[in-house]
Amino acid sequence: MMYAQASDIRSRTFLEYRRDMKKKAIAELEFLPFLRGLLAEKYGDKSLRVAKHGVDAELWFIPRAELSRAPDYKAMRGDGGELLYEFQYAEEAAGLAYFDFKVSKVGKKTKGARTPHGDREFFYVVKSECKYAFIRPKWIMEKGKEGVVTAWGSRPAYRVPRKAFMNILKKDSSGEMQKIIAAVNDKNTLLKFQHGFLDTEAERMSRRLRQGVDKKKIVKIMPKTPEGFYETCFLLGKLDKAPGDPGAWMMRLMPMLDGLKTPAEWARFVFALDFLYTKIADVRDGEKEALVKILKSLESAVSEYQRAKAPVNRGKSAEEIRQVLFAINLLEDLRQDAAVLLGAKLPKVKKIFETAANVPKIAKFIRDNNAAD
Repeated sequence: MMYAQASDIRSRTFLEYRRDMKKKAIAELEFLPFLRGLLAEKYGDKSLRVAKHGVDAELWFIPRAELSRAPDYKAMRGDGGELLYEFQYAEEAAGLAYFDFKVSKVGKKTKGARTPHGDREFFYVVKSECKYAFIRPKWIMEKGKEGVVTAWGSRPAYRVPRKAFMNILKKDSSGEMQKIIAAVNDKNTLLKFQHGFLDTEAERMSRRLRQGVDKKKIVKIMPKTPEGFYETCFLLGKLDKAPGDPGAWMMRLMPMLDGLKTPAEWARFVFALDFLYTKIADVRDGEKEALVKILKSLESAVSEYQRAKAPVNRGKSAEEIRQVLFAINLLEDLRQDAAVLLGAKLPKVKKIFETAANVPKIAKFIRDNNAAD
């Protein structure tokens, strides 16, 4: 199981880690068709295929992906040739004196000397300018100087001066890049917004515990109900503890889905399901079958809810939207993990938030209501 290494992530909770990894995955997946089009035109090869590459090609939230130095994309030409591409982007060009590249991605050390990688290029995007460039590692070593980047924890990098870098950028004249950048920004808005569900729930539970003391009442958490089961998992997560047999707990949780109909109930149920699933070292066949069934039921319920009610309307609160997005976010993670690692017959995720209805409209609602923070 990929999640067994979650304890190796020191400064962030595992859900925070996955959220941060998804920022990178959102951009890579959204830009993939654009890159394919550029390369097909560049090489005059309509049969050229481009796919995500490396250890995080399909599981972008896997802990060991941080250690991978494999390029982000692999292009396969019709003649059998392969091309590798590192994806990198800057949000804003204004104010940047240097454009930085990690030394390990630019070249490898051989007998104390660093030589540029010859099997790849950088696909670099400057979002604020709607510009891009294909850059060879050799050019970066020639134009840049080694230095440390404070924003990267004082790690060494090749720093290319602004003037040299801006001269190689190309403007996209098709308008497609602008649409992709808008999609990336919208999905990042959803990603940040949905994560606030955990803060809301922590405050809700904290308030309940405080009121128990203030009013001298017993606070009961009964794991025989969906709410109680969820609260038990939530508290265990805060304590960084896990059940002795998370698989058995997961099987006890699953029948509790019956009767749950609101976004809040789904979000809490999916949190508990995800919490338990990520603690299982080896998923048994019965657990796999039950997981597939419950994921299909949940995704069907959430999809039907989105069809029946517009993604954003006057009667829907920001918190209700947050709950739906939180459920979708974890459901896509679980579906992808089950499909890739367990071989479950579930469709793999092609883009983040692909099951969210009308992403641009939801993102606009969040921004217009200052609900993103």
